[in-house]
Amino acid sequence: MPDTHPEDLIRQLRSLAEDFADVHHLTLRTGLLDDDAVLMPLLARIRTTQSLTNQALTLTLTTSDSTIAATAAGRSAIEHLTGAARQGNDAGGYLLAGIPAATALHRAPRSAPKPLRTPRTSIHHLALRRHFSAATGLLLDAPVMCLDAAALVTAALTTSAPVPGSVLPRLTDPQLAAFRLISQRAVRIRQREGRPPFLDASVPAPTATATVAALERKKLVTRNTSTSLDEGQELILTPAGQRALPALVLPTAAASRTTPAPAPPRRHTR
Repeated sequence: MPDTHPEDLIRQLRSLAEDFADVHHLTLRTGLLDDDAVLMPLLARIRTTQSLTNQALTLTLTTSDSTIAATAAGRSAIEHLTGAARQGNDAGGYLLAGIPAATALHRAPRSAPKPLRTPRTSIHHLALRRHFSAATGLLLDAPVMCLDAAALVTAALTTSAPVPGSVLPRLTDPQLAAFRLISQRAVRIRQREGRPPFLDASVPAPTATATVAALERKKLVTRNTSTSLDEGQELILTPAGQRALPALVLPTAAASRTTPAPAPPRRHTR
């Protein structure tokens, strides 16, 4: 397999994170549909989850065959991608197990006489709810794992000497989570006339504007002012943030599985 350009790999990891966040949100909503509408969306979620799992495995192989795999950050990125693939595979298994219950609840076409509604406490309802709950729980961390893998690949590309731990800025857990998102160019700040600024994250996480403001004060991130606030100004790392990236990402990568779940896709956080 040819060595993929690291920039392309990072872009694909970001895109995979967004897709995992979307399927997590859609799977969560599928469990709330009426009985006669749940089967086909369930089958669509299964197909999408399996496709994303295969993408995660492909990117794991790509990373393993690249020069990045020789670095500590690269090896950690591979572990994160393997974890995301495992979560997707297990989630797909739970969704597959829900097909018999969804089939039993599937209603006749609207043109036919409508049968009596199955009680929501039926064995099929309870089984389907249990399978959906397990699947959405497994999909909860996959987007963050992919973003962390992208951050680790970015850290592996940093050629400058890492900042010694003794002089690293002290960051809270929310600031570290926001720093990882910003390092992947996943956050913009927007402001519409007469309204306070808000954050727009392509793979959203609980990130407040005050958290980003703290990173700006610490000179770790800055805004790309080539666009207006109405269009959205991309948040990027400063040179100091780039130098600190490897030291900040590697110690926090292991904690990514306990990062709070992504919010519904394209969420605007004030």
